[in-house]
Amino acid sequence: MNKKLLTIFLSLFLVGILSISCSNEDKTAPKGIEQYNGNSYVSVESYTVPQGTGYLWVSVKDSKVRMNASSDQTSEPSYQGYMDVTGSGTDYSFSTDYYGQPNGIEGTLKFAPDGSTVTVNYSKNLEMPSIEGQDIVCNKR
Repeated sequence: MNKKLLTIFLSLFLVGILSISCSNEDKTAPKGIEQYNGNSYVSVESYTVPQGTGYLWVSVKDSKVRMNASSDQTSEPSYQGYMDVTGSGTDYSFSTDYYGQPNGIEGTLKFAPDGSTVTVNYSKNLEMPSIEGQDIVCNKR
């Protein structure tokens, strides 16, 4: 009888541990870029663009990202297509063609844990090579 009772308690204990482990999976699994869907960000500082001085805008929509420049921090530019990103949590990489040049623009996005900022760093930018290697901090709008 003791052996049966011990087996029952051990089985219940294991079932309880497994159910707790499975129920926490959703909360601890890293989330993708979709957690930032609908957010727009604008750079804190201006930088030199081919047309003069501008601010970098970043938009996340449908789990994709688009970046564009605007002359100010209040007028969000029109976006003409979004690019895929890879990564999870707060760290992502992007790469896109630039006028027929494969991977002509590429870099990283690092979101603050609360989503209030994103830091963009271009490792390659054929359109504006002067901003390569700079951390461009953008605040959520």
